[in-house]
Amino acid sequence: MCCFLDAGLDSLTRSDAIAALAAFSTLPIMPSLTHAPKSRAANAGREFTAIVGATALVGDDLAPLPDAVVLVRGTRIETVGSSGSVQIPANAHRIDGRGMYVIPGLIDSHVHFFQSGGLYTRPDAIDLRSVRPYGDEIAWIKANLHDTFARYLRAGITSVVDVGGPFWNYDVRAEANRMQLAPRVMVAGPLISSVEREILNPNNDPPIVKIDTVEAAKILIDREIAQHTDFVKFWWVVTPDRPAVAFQPVARAAIAYAHERGARVVIHATELETARLAVESGTDILAHSVFDQDIDDAFLDLLRENKTIYCPTLLVSGNYGYAFHGRPNLTPVDLRIANPDVVGTLFHIHDVETALAPERLERIRQLRSPEPPHAAMRNLKRVHQAGIRVAAGTDAGNIGTQHASSLYAEAIAMVESGLPAREVLLTATRGGAHMMGRDDLGSIARGKLADLVVLRDDPTKDIRAIATVEHVLKGGTAYRVASILDESAAEIVQRQVNAYNMHDVGVFAETYAPNARVTRNGKIQATGRDQIAAIYAQAFAAKPNRRITIVSREVRGNRVVDRERVIEGNGAPTEAVVAYTVEAGVIAEAVIGNSSV
Repeated sequence: MCCFLDAGLDSLTRSDAIAALAAFSTLPIMPSLTHAPKSRAANAGREFTAIVGATALVGDDLAPLPDAVVLVRGTRIETVGSSGSVQIPANAHRIDGRGMYVIPGLIDSHVHFFQSGGLYTRPDAIDLRSVRPYGDEIAWIKANLHDTFARYLRAGITSVVDVGGPFWNYDVRAEANRMQLAPRVMVAGPLISSVEREILNPNNDPPIVKIDTVEAAKILIDREIAQHTDFVKFWWVVTPDRPAVAFQPVARAAIAYAHERGARVVIHATELETARLAVESGTDILAHSVFDQDIDDAFLDLLRENKTIYCPTLLVSGNYGYAFHGRPNLTPVDLRIANPDVVGTLFHIHDVETALAPERLERIRQLRSPEPPHAAMRNLKRVHQAGIRVAAGTDAGNIGTQHASSLYAEAIAMVESGLPAREVLLTATRGGAHMMGRDDLGSIARGKLADLVVLRDDPTKDIRAIATVEHVLKGGTAYRVASILDESAAEIVQRQVNAYNMHDVGVFAETYAPNARVTRNGKIQATGRDQIAAIYAQAFAAKPNRRITIVSREVRGNRVVDRERVIEGNGAPTEAVVAYTVEAGVIAEAVIGNSSV
C-alpha cells in the first residue's frame, strides 16, 4: 500500500490504541456481488488438456522448448516434451499453440483489494469524500470483486499477493479460493503502522493501525494469525516529527513475535535509512524499492545476508502525480483490461482542483517520477545484479495504478531499469512464487500446478509480449481470454470514452464494430472501424487538449445515451448528446446530436 504523503493526523494514545484493537468489528459478510463474469471453461468436463505446438518456456530458467506439448491432467502438469515424445489422450481438450509461447502464470506480488485504482480510493492522499463518500467507494469495491478477479486472469495473472488491508481481506481470499475464475490470493491484514490513517476507517475495520507499543502490536498480530494470515505487514512511514529510528524498537520486537507465531513479514520502507532498519529488524520482504537515494554496497550485503526479497513497485508513486495532473499514466493495456469505470474517474480532474489548495495540489503533482533512470530504477538494477531475489509487484489499487493491467507497465519499467526481458519475466513467475512460498508455482515442469499462459509473442525477446494473451489456465481450467470479461454496454461505452480522453485511436477504434456507423446531426460521419480510426486520429492530432466528461448517462438495455461535455484547454465547453447502440460487445452505432464532438 503506497502513499508518500505526510500523515497530518493525530495519533491515538496507548490505551486508546489497545482499546481500538479489541473493538474491531467482526469479519463482515461479503455483500451480494454484481456483474460477476460467467465465462465457461473451454475444457469443461475433460480430464486432460494439451497445449500443442507452442514454444514452452520450461524449468527454473525459462528454457525454450520448441514445438512442445504441455499435457495437463486435472489441476497439474502431467508432462512436458517435444511433440513427437508425448502421447496425447484421444479425449483431451487441445489448444493449438503453433507459433505461440507458453509461460507460467504471471504473479503480481503487491496489490491491495481494498483500493480500486480510481481517484476516490485514498481519501488520506486527497479527500474527495464530498464528491464520493468513502463508504460508497468500499461498497463498490466489494460488489465488483468478481469482476476484478476476472480481469486478473484476463491479463494472464494467475496469482496475487495482497500485502495489507482491512480484516475483510480474509473474506477476499476465501472468495477467491472458492471459485475458479479468480487468481490465487494470499493476503495480509491491517498494517502495523508508524502513523495514523483514521480517515480510512469508516466501518470500524481499518486497513492501517497506528501502533506505539509492542503490546498493541502483539494483539493485532494475534488477531491476524487467528485468520491464518499469509503475511504480517508493517507500514514504516517517516514524517518530519516521526523519524525512522523512532519506530524501530516496536518494529524489531513485533517482527520477532510475528516470526515466533510462524508468519512472514513484509515492510513498506521507501527510504534507504528506513529500508536498512527494516532489514536489520528482520523483515522477510521489502514491499518497495528504495526511492530517495542510490543504495550502497553495505545495503546490498545486508539484503544478501538476510535473504530479503525485494519487490520494487517502480511506478506507483509517480502514478499519483500523473493522476492529480489530469494526465493519468495509462497504457493501452490499462484501457483494454482495467475496469473502465475506475479508469474513467482518473479524468475527473475538476474534483481534484476544487478539493485542494493550489500549493498543496502542486506539491502532490510533483510526485510524478522524473524521466528514467531515477533512483528506484538504478537501485533495482543493482539489486538484481547482486543476485538478490526480486519479485515483480505493482501496488495495484492505489490512485492511478490499475488492478490486473498495471503489471504490463511495471514490467516495461523493469526492462528500462536495465534488466533483460527474460529476467523480468522470471521476477513475475519464479520470483513471485518464491515470495508466496509456493514451490508448486512459477515454472513449467511435471507435477507443478497447471497455471499457464499462452502468448502470441515471445516475452523473452520483448517483455511487451506479456500483453498478447490468448489462453490462460488456472489450476488446469482453461479459458480463451476473449471470453473471460462479460462487460455491460455502459462499460464498453466508457472504455471508448477513456480511449478518447487518452487520444489512443487504436483502443478507441477497437470499441467499434468493423461495420460500425457514426452519425452527426443526421449525417453519416464515418462507416467502418478503419474510417472511424482515420477521422479520430486527425481530430486527436488537431485538438491535443480535447477531453470529454460525462454529464449524465442513461442505459436502456444495449442502448446507452450520454450527455457529454467537451472541453478544450481554456476554451468554453460545449455539450453533445450521443446515443450508442452496443451489439456483441462492440459499438454498432453512435448517433451524435446538438454539437460537434
